[in-house]
Amino acid sequence: MITKLIAPMLAVFLAGCIVQSFYPFYTDRSTVALPQLNGEWDAVTAFGEKMDTAHVPPWRISGDQIVAYESDSSQPSQIHSIFFKAGGQLFCDSTAGDMGKGNLYWAWHTRPVHTVTKVETNTDMITFKPLNLDWLTNQVAAGKVSLPRLARPEDGNWPLFTVKPADWEKFLTKYANNAYAFPTNHIYVLRRHINMPVK
Repeated sequence: MITKLIAPMLAVFLAGCIVQSFYPFYTDRSTVALPQLNGEWDAVTAFGEKMDTAHVPPWRISGDQIVAYESDSSQPSQIHSIFFKAGGQLFCDSTAGDMGKGNLYWAWHTRPVHTVTKVETNTDMITFKPLNLDWLTNQVAAGKVSLPRLARPEDGNWPLFTVKPADWEKFLTKYANNAYAFPTNHIYVLRRHINMPVK
């Protein structure tokens, strides 16, 4: 179990697959309240890997907080989350809250910066698709996308984007349905938790 958790965590830091922004990805007018998502959810896929939901406590969504677990022995990690819409699509801007132990979704947020995921949801399922950094940096290098950023040599030049919220919204509106921008290889999938009746 430990190896299964550490390997994808190393992939996050070494492959640099998560886009980080100094500014939020949303403007105040684009935020949406989703009280229907409040409650407990089982993480069935984490960073593209199937989870054994029998041994992981349910994640909990409440307002602008996601409390997430990676295993039955991990401490919960708190993630501040703001849901918003751009181009008719639902997204989640998230930043780190209180640190847990061993949770990969929280690890994306270990710097005081913003990350973004495209969100697909219905009554019983939620899918978070992170914006792909490899695709984005290739687009920037090819001159197809122009986004201000800071290079960080101490982090292998993992860029910190300094795009203003309104410009992020324009970008997300344009690329929301691009399968390369939001691939499925690093998704998180949550299924609504069902409390079994005690016999």
